[in-house]
Amino acid sequence: MHRWGCIPLTLLALVSLSTTAQVAWNSDTTIQSTTLVDVLNADEDYTSLLSLLQKAQLIPTLNKLNGSTLFAPTNDAIKRHAQTNDLWRSALEYPNLLKDNRQEELRQHLFYHLLNYSVTQHPNDSTTQVLDTLHFPKPSLDPPTNEPPPSPPWIPIPEGTLGNEPQKLRLTSRDGVAWVGVDAFGKGGIEITKKRVNATNGVVYGIAQVLEVPPHLGRVLSQQSSLSYFQKVLTPNILNVINSTSELTLFMPVDSAWDTLDSLERLYLESDFAADDLLRILNMHAVVEKRVRWSDTFDSTTTLTTEYGSQLEVVVSEEKTTVSGATLVQPDIYASNGVLHLVSSLLVPPGALQLTPEKYLLALNCTSFISLIHSVNLTHLINDTETSYTILAPQDDVLSLFEHTGLPKQGSDELKRMLQYHFLPRKWTPEKLVDGMLLESVLREPGLDDGRQVIHVEVNDDGKKDIAPKHIRFGGAGTIGEPVKINNTIVYFISRPLETPVDPLQTALPSLDLSSFLAAIFSTSIAEIIKKTPRVTFLIPHNAAFKRLGMLVSDHLLAASSKTDLERVIMHHIIDGIEYSQSVVNGSQRTFATLEGSDLQLERPGNGSVIVSASGGWAGMKSALYPKDMLTETGVIHELSDIMIPRSVELNVGKLMKAAKATTMINMVTKAGFDWVLNGTAPPESSEWAKGGFSGSSWTLLCPTDDAFKKYNLTRLFENIDILRAIVSQHLVPTPPSESGSFDVFDVLNNNRPLPLEDLGEYSTLLSPSSAYGDIVFRVLDDKTSDSQYMVGIKNARGTDKQADWARVLRWGRATTGGGTGGVITLDRMLVPYHPPWWIEYFAPSFVGALGIGLICLFFYAVRIVWRRDATEATYEPIAPAVEETKNSAIDNVKSFIAGGFGGVSAVLVGHPFDLTKTRLQTAAPGAYTGAIDVVRKTVARDGATGLYRGMVPPLLGVTPIFAVSFWAYDASKNLILTLTPKRTSEKLSTAELAAAGFMSAVPTTLITAPVERAKVLLQVQGQGGSGPQYKGVFDVMKHLYREGGIRSIFRGTGATIARDGPGSAVYFAAYEVTKKALTPAGSSPGDLNLGAVMFAGGTAGVAMWSIAIPPDVLKSRIQSAPSGTYSGFIDCFRKTVAHDGITALWKGLGPAMARAFPANAATFLGVEASRKLMDESQSRASSSRTLGCRFLPSTQEPASVTAIDRIARNLSNFETWSTHQCCEQVSLSDLPPEFQEDIGDLFGTTKRIPLSWLDRSFNCSPGFAKFITDASQAAPELFSNDVADASNVLFEDICVVFSAWKYFVANVYNVFRTSAVRESTFRVQCAISLPQPQDTFQNALDVPRVLNTKTVIPDCAIFIPASRTRPLSHSAKSPYKLLKNHPAVVKAGNAAKRSSFRYQSTPCAQLPDLPGFEFASSFWEDKKPVHALLDDAYRQNRMSTTAAVRHLHSLGIHAPVTGLIWADGVVRAHVDWCEESEGKTVVMSAPYHNPRDRSSNDVFHEWKLDRPSDMLQVYFLVRNIDQWTTGKFSEYVVQGVKQMVDKLSSNERTYKPWKRVGDLAPPLKNNTLKENHNISVTTVVTSDASPSPPKPKSRRRRRRSSN
Repeated sequence: MHRWGCIPLTLLALVSLSTTAQVAWNSDTTIQSTTLVDVLNADEDYTSLLSLLQKAQLIPTLNKLNGSTLFAPTNDAIKRHAQTNDLWRSALEYPNLLKDNRQEELRQHLFYHLLNYSVTQHPNDSTTQVLDTLHFPKPSLDPPTNEPPPSPPWIPIPEGTLGNEPQKLRLTSRDGVAWVGVDAFGKGGIEITKKRVNATNGVVYGIAQVLEVPPHLGRVLSQQSSLSYFQKVLTPNILNVINSTSELTLFMPVDSAWDTLDSLERLYLESDFAADDLLRILNMHAVVEKRVRWSDTFDSTTTLTTEYGSQLEVVVSEEKTTVSGATLVQPDIYASNGVLHLVSSLLVPPGALQLTPEKYLLALNCTSFISLIHSVNLTHLINDTETSYTILAPQDDVLSLFEHTGLPKQGSDELKRMLQYHFLPRKWTPEKLVDGMLLESVLREPGLDDGRQVIHVEVNDDGKKDIAPKHIRFGGAGTIGEPVKINNTIVYFISRPLETPVDPLQTALPSLDLSSFLAAIFSTSIAEIIKKTPRVTFLIPHNAAFKRLGMLVSDHLLAASSKTDLERVIMHHIIDGIEYSQSVVNGSQRTFATLEGSDLQLERPGNGSVIVSASGGWAGMKSALYPKDMLTETGVIHELSDIMIPRSVELNVGKLMKAAKATTMINMVTKAGFDWVLNGTAPPESSEWAKGGFSGSSWTLLCPTDDAFKKYNLTRLFENIDILRAIVSQHLVPTPPSESGSFDVFDVLNNNRPLPLEDLGEYSTLLSPSSAYGDIVFRVLDDKTSDSQYMVGIKNARGTDKQADWARVLRWGRATTGGGTGGVITLDRMLVPYHPPWWIEYFAPSFVGALGIGLICLFFYAVRIVWRRDATEATYEPIAPAVEETKNSAIDNVKSFIAGGFGGVSAVLVGHPFDLTKTRLQTAAPGAYTGAIDVVRKTVARDGATGLYRGMVPPLLGVTPIFAVSFWAYDASKNLILTLTPKRTSEKLSTAELAAAGFMSAVPTTLITAPVERAKVLLQVQGQGGSGPQYKGVFDVMKHLYREGGIRSIFRGTGATIARDGPGSAVYFAAYEVTKKALTPAGSSPGDLNLGAVMFAGGTAGVAMWSIAIPPDVLKSRIQSAPSGTYSGFIDCFRKTVAHDGITALWKGLGPAMARAFPANAATFLGVEASRKLMDESQSRASSSRTLGCRFLPSTQEPASVTAIDRIARNLSNFETWSTHQCCEQVSLSDLPPEFQEDIGDLFGTTKRIPLSWLDRSFNCSPGFAKFITDASQAAPELFSNDVADASNVLFEDICVVFSAWKYFVANVYNVFRTSAVRESTFRVQCAISLPQPQDTFQNALDVPRVLNTKTVIPDCAIFIPASRTRPLSHSAKSPYKLLKNHPAVVKAGNAAKRSSFRYQSTPCAQLPDLPGFEFASSFWEDKKPVHALLDDAYRQNRMSTTAAVRHLHSLGIHAPVTGLIWADGVVRAHVDWCEESEGKTVVMSAPYHNPRDRSSNDVFHEWKLDRPSDMLQVYFLVRNIDQWTTGKFSEYVVQGVKQMVDKLSSNERTYKPWKRVGDLAPPLKNNTLKENHNISVTTVVTSDASPSPPKPKSRRRRRRSSN
């Protein structure tokens, strides 16, 4: 209750904000007759209001107020309000039910209509006036009471929830009408419907509705449609805080502000777990001070402190008001306990809202997962916002399926391990995940030495590029939905909880394909040990590996007596360390230690496969490794295709025979004295087998089963020791060392067999040296019911009952002793040695020998026919030096080839024993031989004298092509050097140039030398070290090599061969030439040397070559003879050779090589010269009976390959002669006739061809194409224009063609352009063009008619008007062609017999068209390879073509230009030719095209560089222009000119003159008459100079020999 003494002080504190003068209230004031109450009484519209004022005991208050304002609701307004307000309805209708005598709530409602000052003026339109009411909101009203008030409750005390401030009310005017209770923008409110009534103590305004008292802030928030999101996340607790807090100023963000949050953050805030964070957000927007901060309390800059502690910076300007950068959208929404301001964005300080992964997981339906994490105290993994994690979280519905089964007990260590396996360090987004990745988890395993356990990732991207993978699996668990990114954490929702890896054996147990090896492990005593061994990698072979190992080996390992061997094999498959697939496939480590104590070798061929080599086993024991990454608690498991045998496990023939249970055969072998074979040891030193060279051999024993001996009398068999040894020898196969080549997992069955059981595989047995029928042969049975069964029989055995000479192969096993080759093959029968009848034994060799002799005789008879054959053909060509030289050159090539063969055969026959001695010294193991003499001694002792010629067949077969290619390449290299040095002062090559030519000659020769040397080396080294023969001959070697490794195996050692023959050939040819020069007497030529001097020069050259070629030859021999994989290359061989045998090993075989060098090379030249002399004499005798028409030819002959066209085009002097008599002039493009200038400008115009829009980034094309277009625009911007509309598909395809040609720089670019750009016209390739008749006179000198006698030239390409366009000019009876052809003047000008008739003259081509008619050419192209001087040569040759074309046009009255293009060395040039009449002659003008804006360095021609994108495009458009111009303006010139020719010829205004070359221009010689040359070659041949070579006085034979 309020004390009355306080009222005057309170009233003094109320200061009016209105401009209306207020009257201070005085308790002693006399009550006026007209008061507010009187005004209300006087108006019937206020009866309900008076009733309420009386009930609220406010009549005394109204009477006591001076200068007040009352907004009086009318009766209708109160009635409507009472329908929705229970308090007002009760006060009006049920006054006796009111329990509160003071009616405090009703008083407060009415106080909101009452001001303590008079408002006599309405505000202007668009302005709002804020009024202070007498309503002071309170947090709660006093409880109702029936006691009378102690004193009159007149004026309310200024205290309450607004900081002792009264509630506000706004007044405005809209369109002249006053409104009260509007919002901050003057909208809404209640209309003042009754005019103001003045009273002595105030004014009264009648209003149409009751003013609603502002509710608490919670109610106000719920009424704002723009705060719907906050209403959504509002919790009852937060609502209670809002409603219970006084003096609260709220800056609430509107809905759009919340959209700036991440969708996950909003999802979390909408969850039931975000109450604390929502309260924190509310405090960041709430200001609680001693007063409420309405907008009118803001200064220009105001700083407010929120309940969170953050600062809000309020800035007021004329345009807007901002709060910490957010726009104040709506100010001053009144509430009973504060005020609400709406802002445009959240006012959350950076980093203030810490949303941890736990909160998101709770919001994402992972509450069970979070609960499990809390139970094992792993909350730091979900509350750490600094560390990046990838969380694999099962949602509640997933975990509910495993709640009772499959999940460890809460709080257990097992659960903790499992949950740690769901957390991966780092943030692994789908873009970073690659199929097969192994990601580390948080789980640390004791079995990994406290290392992190990994988890396998599977990614399936559906084969779509640039799209994030859709299907991801972690540890076999699929992901559900899209991953969720939470700051530096990403969450994948998985379809099931992940299981941690278990021990290796338990991990592999579900794989049925690994069950055999697992069963073998469990059968030993090491199973419990190895499954607990930390940090190991298991390599488990498939079940099929036991079969692929060979059943005898498998039986031995699985036998009870072989447990130790089995345990060693198992331990050999366990790597000491963890090697995941990434390190296995892509790592650099090659050697891995195993628990057995030995190592495994890994090979990575480069195709993604991995090959494992065992430490022991047989030679080439390998297995394909399949990286599976089967994770275990101690490491990882991979799979193998085959079982690996360590070197600690020894498998000999005896053990394999015991596994086969072949006791009978064991007894036979022992009885026969071959017990050392069973033990895998060398034969006794004093035994015959040791003396026979079998000390280092391995053995394969064909072992018949015990059942195979049932039909034999073993007692008698054992008594005859000779027969017993023969039988055992028939079953013993010496097995040579195996070469480990490239590994093929599908051919591994051949690797684990003692012998490759291929079809018709032939092998020698121990009986072979003493019997022609000791060899055996295998073949595949045709039995379709069997699975790859084989049979073995005695080779060439026939005439028996087929029961004693063949048997079926049952099983096999390979031994590891004796170099890892050999073993046991079990048979179902015993092979009895075969003895054939005499007619079978000798018939076949006799027949083959006779056939061979016949073939040799037939070959030499064919050679004799070729020598005696007359190579002269009937032609129309003159009997010129070129014709005779061509014929002689062909014969010389045959003779050179045969002579080279004889020289090579001589070299092999003399030098092969030395070469064999050298090769064996180079490839033998250290200590095998004491020197060269020891090699010869042991070879002769073992193989006889013929053993020195072992391996001679390959060089005999290869010497002819080797020598032919070598000398041809040497001569070609010399010519190339002369071509590349055009400014040389001497035709003779220096010693350095000769050496360079020799080096280059070794490159093509190596293509033949390498495989020949490979076969020769293998044949030479077989039988070395006591091993038996492995190959039957050169073809057997080649077949074996091709089967082993294909062409690559045959050509192994090619690099080493080049390293030997390159420098060797350089020294060889240089020494040969220098020695010949030194032996040549003064004044003589090297060609005059006798055979002895030539042989000495050749021997010296051979010694010089081998003096430097020995080291690379040693390496070559080792590379070619070593097993596959021994050396990775030339450098690796050098390193290993020096490391193992010392640097002196590089000069092994120097003595034999030097001893061989002189006689072998001397024999080479002896064979060459002797055979050549013999063939020259035969040719002389054969040619003596022929005509001597060529005897008197001048000695200045040119090589046959230099044609008539070459003599003109390549020789500037000859071309000047030709062009002078043809009246050709080279002029400038400015001399072009005016009528052609526009045409040529359009023809070479290439501007504005490409849309400029192609340069935009929006243009869809490849990066390479975009760069091509960009580079072209930078170099030639004129190509691009906005005037060009969007290009069609045709233009785009054309430019793509140009881009492809530029990108790959096609050698014949003009072919590509010609095919794609020439569309309307017709092009012809290699079309012979007739040359024109000379116009000038010439003297009867030899050179002039020789030059002018040429009749045709063949350009690379000619562009013609299509026949369809020239047909109207030719075919009809009245066509210009028929009129001209039949005109008397034309008929008189020529005749068909002399090829000068009009039909010949109507076409520029040398060959007439099928149908008589015109043919017109507009352009000619020459394309030459990038060789010295050919660009100018091509230009001159092209000039000859264009001269013929313009002369042809001029003869028909056609005045039109002809163009020429020259393509050479990546450069394109052009020229324009036309005809003009001058002094009665037809002058052919030729103007090189030169662009005034030319950027090239050439002063005469414009050069388009085809390596520039801009020039490439310009050339393409130029070709398109030529194509269009040919069928366009050029065709018009032709039609116009031909028709005018007909008219002028008919009116005798012009005469017709043939233009083609006819007749014989050559003057008669003394003893010979030149014929017309109708066939001129078009091949441009490179010579050392552009001018003809000077005559050489030496005879042709001598000169040719010296060149070699």
